[in-house]
Amino acid sequence: MAKNTSPRFTIAGDNSVNGTTTMVTTMTTAAADYTGISANNQLIFTADATNGGRVVGIQFTATGTNTQSVARVYINNGSTNTTATNNALAGALTLPGTTASNTIAEVSAAFYFPGGYVDLAPGFRIYCGLATTVAAGWVATAILGGEF
Repeated sequence: MAKNTSPRFTIAGDNSVNGTTTMVTTMTTAAADYTGISANNQLIFTADATNGGRVVGIQFTATGTNTQSVARVYINNGSTNTTATNNALAGALTLPGTTASNTIAEVSAAFYFPGGYVDLAPGFRIYCGLATTVAAGWVATAILGGEF
């Protein structure tokens, strides 16, 4: 018998990295690992410290001209991300080569969590990193991030 028979809905939207007003900065430097321990991985989302959170995916938007790369998405247990056992590789996404233009929109690519979303335990985090260094960079934003 299921313990929770009520549907879960987010109480507040959250696209910040830390549950306040801090937004993600541009990623340009390689974090070419599969453990999530690189100092070049960026914090993308932090679940509410009491009730947890939900994220549907991560939107990557180019900020100019870049070579092709790979974005890796990690779920962290809320502890230091410099310890490999605190991180789990959730998936990866090929990011295309891009060219800056004033007449064509910058390229975007989206990573969606298997099953349509991920429910994060209280204090858990999502980090992202690039497999190769790129020139202009990518900005990663939580898609439908929210707090319970």
